[in-house]
Amino acid sequence: MIDFSKEQIAYIEEPLAHNVYLRACPGSGKTEVIAAKVATEVRKWALFPSGIAVLSFSRSATGELIERIALASRGGRRPFPHFVGTVDSFFLKHIGNPFAHRLTGYKGRDGDFSLRVVDSQAVCFNRTKYKIGHEHVPANRFDWDATEGRFVFRHPVLAKQRAMNALKLEQYQLDDLAAAKAAFNANGFATYKDVERLALEILNCGQFNVHVDRLVTRYPHIIIDECQDLSADQIAIFAQLADRGVTFHLIGDLEQAIYLFRNCKPEDVSTFVRALGCKEMLLRQNFRSGQGIVSLHGTLVKADKIKGRANYAETTCYLVEYRDCPSEALGIFDELAAGHARSVIVARGHSTLHRMRAGEAAQGAVQALAAAIATFARKRPGDLHDALSTFAGYLAEDCIKLDTLGEDAFCRPAEMESALNWHHFLADCLSAFVAADLAKQSITWSAWCALHKRALASLVTVPCPNVECEVILKALMTRQHRAPSGLSTTDVAAVIAPGSPRSAKRRLATIHEVKGETHDLTMLVSSSRQGEQAHWKEWLGNHASEAARFAYVASSRPRHILIWAVKTLKKDEREALMLLGFHKSLQL
Repeated sequence: MIDFSKEQIAYIEEPLAHNVYLRACPGSGKTEVIAAKVATEVRKWALFPSGIAVLSFSRSATGELIERIALASRGGRRPFPHFVGTVDSFFLKHIGNPFAHRLTGYKGRDGDFSLRVVDSQAVCFNRTKYKIGHEHVPANRFDWDATEGRFVFRHPVLAKQRAMNALKLEQYQLDDLAAAKAAFNANGFATYKDVERLALEILNCGQFNVHVDRLVTRYPHIIIDECQDLSADQIAIFAQLADRGVTFHLIGDLEQAIYLFRNCKPEDVSTFVRALGCKEMLLRQNFRSGQGIVSLHGTLVKADKIKGRANYAETTCYLVEYRDCPSEALGIFDELAAGHARSVIVARGHSTLHRMRAGEAAQGAVQALAAAIATFARKRPGDLHDALSTFAGYLAEDCIKLDTLGEDAFCRPAEMESALNWHHFLADCLSAFVAADLAKQSITWSAWCALHKRALASLVTVPCPNVECEVILKALMTRQHRAPSGLSTTDVAAVIAPGSPRSAKRRLATIHEVKGETHDLTMLVSSSRQGEQAHWKEWLGNHASEAARFAYVASSRPRHILIWAVKTLKKDEREALMLLGFHKSLQL
């Protein structure tokens, strides 16, 4: 039996018929509260076959809600007539699929008129007739943004995506994009943004009024978890349902809005809350973290005073200064993480994480390559992902250094549409190295580098699925390495130590990946230079900025210990950060 606080009980008892905004601070137990709220309403529900729609933004969050609701209600995992799912699935199932084919002209397949959602990485044959940004753009890599009144492009290479979105398009290009998208939809395909666009069109079209009224009757109450992640188009859809009588309970924390790239703006959610006339309710107690961590991350965004746990250690916030590479902080991380089951290294972008991965072996390209090969050969759970990611980082940063390599965890080339083919190519390269005995660790670095030099010729047998891989393989075959400085007579195992108890505990993730998680220890790593909202100065520059919210989200994850790893500070900078709430400064 959960012992709920007065604030939590107040929300659980609040009628569904009232529009509510529940402002929940990090660690406030909002998932348990939502589950208890839904379970309470389900037990006394008398409006069958109408039901409650409980919506979140990811499958993992939906799965957790289903489990918590089942536990709280002591019932099964299928809560009919209620709906528990993602916002995307609700739009697709209840608005898009029943009617979209009437707008797109899709003829159906064996009597099935359902839209098939295609992500931006899938191979798509509906492309623009004319080149835009030097390529025929697939219809699943762009969408119409009604808020901005323009087409928005997605691309696996962030720099190219920015360049394409900065283009001033001619009318013939706009017509070409519209035609490619129309053909894509007419064939029964859609992106999730297409589904939202079609849903808005359906809601605004008089011929569907009867069906929309039935939807409102079917789900008269909607609960939305993590409401700060609502985009402008999603808000427009829900506003239409609100105008027809649906009531909303919006639960979230606007300071955790970190999806500006998806057009999710906290000010838009605030406007929606005011338009609904929501009663604001608060969850102001953090049951996750000690007061030191709570006070520090609250300062970043000028949040209201939040009460944290009082029974945690006094020294919980550490400032660690590295000289050249953030991987220098790994030793401190391992020391402080001892005895903690869940410790995570977090950064704004993958480039910083790649430097940390190389540093897990030791700083330098040859160590990163050796670590990737040894990890690939070990074949333990999780090793394949780590090996491919480390090897891809080596290619992108230390070997090839081509702008065409992407910025995701596996640095897939811009023109390579198949992620599977790219992963196979990386694995085939590593397999060739393993076959050449480069997974050996009981030899010196000097002997390993000589063995690597002889092994390069064997890479000629690696199959290349496209021209991009041929270019990369050619460069890889010419990349030789010397032994790390001062380590020529040292055994490889003494440096990279794959499978050591320490390295096995390290998990590296982006800020977006850890949103909603709880850790024992979190180390937030600042990049060495400003840019991309990845540097500590950007986090502190404006408390209302998305950069500040990035730091807020990451810094609110840990229960026990928070670490910021930053490049060597000047005296006044160190003093300013210590005033922010750090308890101890460690200079490497």
